[in-house]
Amino acid sequence: MRFERYESRFEAGIVLSRFLEKMNQDLALSIKQNPDNSFCFCIPNGGVPVAEGLCSQFNIKYDLLIVRKVKIPYNTEAGFGSVTTDGSVLLNDYLLPHLNLNQESINRSIEITKEEIRDRLKFYNFPENLKNRYAHINGKSLFLTDDGLASGFTMLAAIRMLKKYHPERIYVVVPTASNRAEQLIKKEVDGLFCPHIPNTWSFAVANAYKHWYDVPEKEVKEIIEKSGYYIREY
Repeated sequence: MRFERYESRFEAGIVLSRFLEKMNQDLALSIKQNPDNSFCFCIPNGGVPVAEGLCSQFNIKYDLLIVRKVKIPYNTEAGFGSVTTDGSVLLNDYLLPHLNLNQESINRSIEITKEEIRDRLKFYNFPENLKNRYAHINGKSLFLTDDGLASGFTMLAAIRMLKKYHPERIYVVVPTASNRAEQLIKKEVDGLFCPHIPNTWSFAVANAYKHWYDVPEKEVKEIIEKSGYYIREY
Protein backbone atom coordinates (compact mmCIF):
# COMPACT_ATOMS: atom_id res chain seq x y z
CA MET A 1 0.00 0.00 0.00
CA ARG A 2 1.38 3.38 -1.04
CA PHE A 3 2.36 5.65 1.83
CA GLU A 4 0.71 9.08 1.90
CA ARG A 5 2.94 11.70 3.49
CA TYR A 6 1.61 13.42 6.60
CA GLU A 7 0.13 16.90 6.27
CA SER A 8 1.57 17.92 9.64
CA ARG A 9 3.00 16.49 12.83
CA PHE A 10 -0.37 16.92 14.55
CA GLU A 11 -2.09 14.95 11.80
CA ALA A 12 0.63 12.30 12.11
CA GLY A 13 -0.33 11.90 15.77
CA ILE A 14 -3.94 11.28 14.81
CA VAL A 15 -2.85 8.74 12.18
CA LEU A 16 -0.75 7.03 14.86
CA SER A 17 -3.77 6.59 17.13
CA ARG A 18 -5.68 4.88 14.30
CA PHE A 19 -2.68 2.73 13.42
CA LEU A 20 -2.26 1.58 17.02
CA GLU A 21 -5.94 0.72 17.19
CA LYS A 22 -5.69 -1.24 13.97
CA MET A 23 -2.61 -3.17 15.07
CA ASN A 24 -3.68 -3.87 18.66
CA GLN A 25 -7.37 -3.37 19.35
CA ASP A 26 -7.12 -4.71 22.90
CA LEU A 27 -4.42 -2.21 23.81
CA ALA A 28 -6.33 0.70 22.27
CA LEU A 29 -9.47 -0.34 24.14
CA SER A 30 -7.63 -0.55 27.45
CA ILE A 31 -6.27 2.99 26.93
CA LYS A 32 -9.74 4.36 26.23
CA GLN A 33 -11.36 2.52 29.12
CA ASN A 34 -8.74 3.57 31.66
CA PRO A 35 -6.88 6.64 30.36
CA ASP A 36 -5.47 7.44 33.81
CA ASN A 37 -3.39 4.25 33.65
CA SER A 38 -1.63 5.43 30.48
CA PHE A 39 0.76 8.32 29.95
CA CYS A 40 2.68 9.76 27.03
CA PHE A 41 6.15 11.30 26.83
CA CYS A 42 7.30 13.25 23.79
CA ILE A 43 10.72 14.47 22.76
CA PRO A 44 10.71 18.19 21.92
CA ASN A 45 10.59 19.98 19.75
CA GLY A 46 9.10 17.93 16.90
CA GLY A 47 7.47 15.35 19.12
CA VAL A 48 5.19 17.85 20.86
CA PRO A 49 2.60 18.38 18.08
CA VAL A 50 2.67 14.62 17.44
CA ALA A 51 1.81 14.01 21.10
CA GLU A 52 -1.01 16.56 20.90
CA GLY A 53 -2.60 14.65 18.03
CA LEU A 54 -2.08 11.23 19.60
CA CYS A 55 -3.28 12.18 23.08
CA SER A 56 -6.32 14.02 21.74
CA GLN A 57 -7.61 10.73 20.35
CA PHE A 58 -6.97 8.65 23.48
CA ASN A 59 -7.68 11.36 26.07
CA ILE A 60 -4.40 10.78 27.90
CA LYS A 61 -1.91 13.22 29.39
CA TYR A 62 1.63 13.85 28.20
CA ASP A 63 4.87 15.43 29.34
CA LEU A 64 8.07 16.58 27.69
CA LEU A 65 11.13 14.36 27.91
CA ILE A 66 14.09 16.52 27.04
CA VAL A 67 16.98 14.66 25.40
CA ARG A 68 20.09 16.34 24.00
CA LYS A 69 22.87 14.73 22.06
CA VAL A 70 26.43 14.85 23.39
CA LYS A 71 28.19 16.58 20.51
CA ILE A 72 31.50 15.55 19.00
CA PRO A 73 33.80 18.55 19.67
CA TYR A 74 35.16 18.71 16.12
CA ASN A 75 31.82 17.91 14.44
CA THR A 76 28.99 19.42 16.46
CA GLU A 77 26.34 18.28 13.98
CA ALA A 78 27.00 14.72 15.15
CA GLY A 79 26.94 13.15 18.58
CA PHE A 80 28.40 10.24 20.51
CA GLY A 81 25.70 9.96 23.18
CA SER A 82 22.67 11.54 24.80
CA VAL A 83 21.72 13.16 28.09
CA THR A 84 18.12 12.97 29.30
CA THR A 85 15.89 15.15 31.46
CA ASP A 86 17.09 13.75 34.79
CA GLY A 87 20.77 13.92 33.82
CA SER A 88 21.07 10.29 32.75
CA VAL A 89 23.90 9.76 30.25
CA LEU A 90 23.92 7.14 27.50
CA LEU A 91 27.08 6.89 25.40
CA ASN A 92 27.38 5.22 22.02
CA ASP A 93 29.94 2.58 22.98
CA TYR A 94 30.17 1.37 19.39
CA LEU A 95 31.05 4.80 17.99
CA LEU A 96 33.15 6.25 20.81
CA PRO A 97 36.35 4.20 20.25
CA HIS A 98 36.54 5.52 16.67
CA LEU A 99 36.45 9.23 17.60
CA ASN A 100 39.93 9.67 19.06
CA LEU A 101 38.65 11.60 22.09
CA ASN A 102 40.42 11.62 25.43
CA GLN A 103 38.48 11.33 28.68
CA GLU A 104 38.77 15.05 29.39
CA SER A 105 37.10 15.91 26.07
CA ILE A 106 34.37 13.34 26.68
CA ASN A 107 33.66 14.69 30.17
CA ARG A 108 33.62 18.28 28.92
CA SER A 109 31.12 17.45 26.18
CA ILE A 110 28.88 15.68 28.69
CA GLU A 111 28.95 18.66 31.08
CA ILE A 112 28.11 21.07 28.25
CA THR A 113 25.13 18.88 27.35
CA LYS A 114 23.96 18.71 30.96
CA GLU A 115 24.03 22.51 31.07
CA GLU A 116 21.89 22.60 27.91
CA ILE A 117 19.42 20.28 29.64
CA ARG A 118 19.29 22.56 32.69
CA ASP A 119 18.61 25.55 30.42
CA ARG A 120 15.76 23.70 28.71
CA LEU A 121 14.25 22.71 32.05
CA LYS A 122 14.22 26.37 33.11
CA PHE A 123 12.74 27.42 29.78
CA TYR A 124 9.84 24.98 30.20
CA ASN A 125 9.41 25.81 33.90
CA PHE A 126 10.29 22.39 35.23
CA PRO A 127 10.77 22.28 39.02
CA GLU A 128 14.28 21.81 40.38
CA ASN A 129 13.23 18.62 42.16
CA LEU A 130 12.11 16.21 39.43
CA LYS A 131 11.26 13.32 41.76
CA ASN A 132 7.50 13.86 41.60
CA ARG A 133 7.69 14.42 37.86
CA TYR A 134 8.24 10.69 37.35
CA ALA A 135 6.92 9.01 40.50
CA HIS A 136 3.41 8.90 39.04
CA ILE A 137 4.42 6.67 36.10
CA ASN A 138 5.14 3.70 38.40
CA GLY A 139 2.93 0.85 37.17
CA LYS A 140 1.52 2.75 34.18
CA SER A 141 1.68 2.04 30.46
CA LEU A 142 3.90 4.60 28.77
CA PHE A 143 3.73 5.76 25.16
CA LEU A 144 6.83 7.50 23.83
CA THR A 145 6.68 9.58 20.69
CA ASP A 146 8.71 11.87 18.46
CA ASP A 147 8.23 13.07 14.89
CA GLY A 148 10.43 10.20 13.65
CA LEU A 149 13.42 8.01 14.41
CA ALA A 150 16.57 8.30 12.30
CA SER A 151 19.29 6.51 14.29
CA GLY A 152 16.94 5.81 17.20
CA PHE A 153 19.66 6.61 19.74
CA THR A 154 17.82 9.58 21.25
CA MET A 155 14.72 7.45 21.80
CA LEU A 156 16.87 4.69 23.27
CA ALA A 157 18.22 7.15 25.86
CA ALA A 158 14.65 8.16 26.73
CA ILE A 159 13.60 4.53 27.15
CA ARG A 160 16.57 3.69 29.38
CA MET A 161 15.80 6.69 31.60
CA LEU A 162 12.11 5.90 32.01
CA LYS A 163 12.73 2.26 32.88
CA LYS A 164 14.31 3.47 36.12
CA TYR A 165 10.88 4.70 37.25
CA HIS A 166 9.22 1.27 36.92
CA PRO A 167 6.39 1.68 34.40
CA GLU A 168 4.33 -1.42 33.75
CA ARG A 169 4.98 -1.30 30.00
CA ILE A 170 6.66 0.97 27.46
CA TYR A 171 5.48 1.43 23.88
CA VAL A 172 7.09 3.60 21.20
CA VAL A 173 4.63 5.19 18.78
CA VAL A 174 6.20 7.20 15.96
CA PRO A 175 5.13 8.35 12.47
CA THR A 176 8.26 7.15 10.66
CA ALA A 177 11.50 5.30 11.39
CA SER A 178 14.53 3.87 9.65
CA ASN A 179 15.13 0.13 9.53
CA ARG A 180 18.15 0.60 11.78
CA ALA A 181 16.11 2.49 14.39
CA GLU A 182 13.37 -0.14 14.30
CA GLN A 183 15.88 -2.91 15.04
CA LEU A 184 17.48 -0.89 17.84
CA ILE A 185 14.27 0.08 19.59
CA LYS A 186 11.90 -2.86 19.27
CA LYS A 187 14.01 -5.13 21.47
CA GLU A 188 13.94 -2.50 24.26
CA VAL A 189 10.18 -2.02 24.55
CA ASP A 190 6.90 -3.91 24.79
CA GLY A 191 5.77 -2.70 21.40
CA LEU A 192 6.76 -0.42 18.53
CA PHE A 193 4.01 1.12 16.41
CA CYS A 194 5.16 2.87 13.24
CA PRO A 195 3.14 3.12 9.99
CA HIS A 196 6.11 4.03 7.81
CA ILE A 197 9.44 2.18 7.87
CA PRO A 198 10.82 2.57 4.33
CA ASN A 199 13.09 -0.16 3.04
CA THR A 200 15.73 2.22 1.72
CA TRP A 201 19.46 2.82 2.23
CA SER A 202 19.02 6.53 2.92
CA PHE A 203 16.51 7.87 5.40
CA ALA A 204 15.28 11.29 6.50
CA VAL A 205 12.41 11.97 8.89
CA ALA A 206 11.47 15.01 6.77
CA ASN A 207 10.58 12.77 3.81
CA ALA A 208 7.48 11.52 5.63
CA TYR A 209 5.91 15.01 5.74
CA LYS A 210 4.45 17.23 3.05
CA HIS A 211 5.39 20.43 4.85
CA TRP A 212 8.54 19.97 6.92
CA TYR A 213 10.11 22.59 9.14
CA ASP A 214 12.03 22.69 12.40
CA VAL A 215 9.55 23.37 15.18
CA PRO A 216 10.67 26.51 17.08
CA GLU A 217 10.58 26.63 20.86
CA LYS A 218 8.02 29.43 20.68
CA GLU A 219 5.61 27.04 18.97
CA VAL A 220 6.24 24.36 21.59
CA LYS A 221 5.44 26.87 24.34
CA GLU A 222 2.22 27.88 22.57
CA ILE A 223 1.12 24.26 22.16
CA ILE A 224 1.65 23.24 25.76
CA GLU A 225 0.15 26.46 27.16
CA LYS A 226 -3.08 25.87 25.20
CA SER A 227 -3.11 22.08 25.57
CA GLY A 228 -5.73 20.15 27.47
CA TYR A 229 -3.43 17.11 27.58
CA TYR A 230 -0.09 18.50 28.73
CA ILE A 231 0.35 17.70 32.42
CA ARG A 232 1.05 20.66 34.70
CA GLU A 233 0.55 19.28 38.22
CA TYR A 234 1.99 16.23 39.94
